[in-house]
Amino acid sequence: MKKITILLLLLNSGLIAAQTKTVLGPHGERITINPNGINDNLGNHTAAQTLNLDGNEISNVSDIFIKKEAQFFDQSNMNNNYFSLNKTNGTFGIYNSLAGKNALSIDEINSKTTVISAQIPKGTDASLPQKDYMAVSVDENGNVIWKPIYKIKGATTFQFLVGSSINSAYNSPAFNDLPGFNNYQYTAQATGTLVLKAVLISVVPNTAVKVTPTTVKTEMVININNTPAAFGSSLITAASNDSYVNGGGDFAASTVIYCHYHVTEGTTYKISIQARTADQTGTIPYYPSVGSYVGSYKHVGETNLDTFNVSSSLMGTLITD
Repeated sequence: MKKITILLLLLNSGLIAAQTKTVLGPHGERITINPNGINDNLGNHTAAQTLNLDGNEISNVSDIFIKKEAQFFDQSNMNNNYFSLNKTNGTFGIYNSLAGKNALSIDEINSKTTVISAQIPKGTDASLPQKDYMAVSVDENGNVIWKPIYKIKGATTFQFLVGSSINSAYNSPAFNDLPGFNNYQYTAQATGTLVLKAVLISVVPNTAVKVTPTTVKTEMVININNTPAAFGSSLITAASNDSYVNGGGDFAASTVIYCHYHVTEGTTYKISIQARTADQTGTIPYYPSVGSYVGSYKHVGETNLDTFNVSSSLMGTLITD
């Protein structure tokens, strides 16, 4: 009995050492099982078939290493294009097979991110982009909203440009309207400062000058809502001798007037420009006084190439609050 016990112990230790087990099948046949034989090391061979994880997931993984590229195909079998994750020469990229290049690239040295194209379909306030709108940061976290340029604080935007080729009244001692700038209607797109720049051409007709020299002062005023907002003047000295006349034409001067006026969004303002002849010198009793007008000037040159016309203009620019 003692020998049998020792023999069984030896057999058992031998089976354990060999890592094999012998069992009886359902029909009485002997089946030897190697427990190590059911283990599979996926790292030492290439799978012969596609690994099907449908309905399953990979979890409890500390690290996953992709040595080349991870490709993501379309769920539709009709689309064979794919995106992939890859890293080449220190650049991590999201590759678009249809475009044949990375849609996004990140440099491992400086972390600079390059995108081929970008779009923000909606701002954090649900604002939608429109043509010529800009995405503007609203806080230090980088949240953005879409705004037209003229609604951005500090933006300077062009508002209007008008001209006048019709002259004001000649030699009028009282301020009179300059046609083209008579009650121009402007509605503010945003609250801010409206900057007006008026380039006004004052003219003394050559035919009116009879004595030398003749000096004429012209005054101009910009009105907003019928109230003077800016003022300018010109001083023209003319000669009766034709050799001093501008190519046989009239005597002209250009005056630039700037005006800064605070406006409120949605409010309409009436803008007008008026001019008058303020002073004349060099006249004598038996000659009529010499005056001026504001509007356009024609320079008469020796050739057609040297002849040109210049008209007065008014430009408006808005600086948004």
